[in-house]
Amino acid sequence: MQAAKAARRYAPLPRFPAVERDFSLLLADGIAFSEIVDSIRSLGIHEVSSIEAVDLFRGKNVPAGKYSLLVRVTFQSREGTLTEAQINHFTGKIISILEHRHSATLRAS
Repeated sequence: MQAAKAARRYAPLPRFPAVERDFSLLLADGIAFSEIVDSIRSLGIHEVSSIEAVDLFRGKNVPAGKYSLLVRVTFQSREGTLTEAQINHFTGKIISILEHRHSATLRAS
């Protein structure tokens, strides 16, 4: 019981809203989600609060040897509300590194 009490941590609720952006990526088979996460984290964007795999699709409209992965990135700052320009800057960096490191392409909506 003492260990459980000692392990509890209090984190205040954020004052500023989170912003989610979805990236529908076309990736080669063999590229793991953990590699995508590592690449995004390597950018050092402190406002990235979470990275989730939302959907994985293979089949019709996806070329052989590839798969479609929907990745949701949540941004949140403790200093203020993020602007659209900041979010666009972050998403541009994310897309660039995924294209460069993993030859990822964005799927059309």
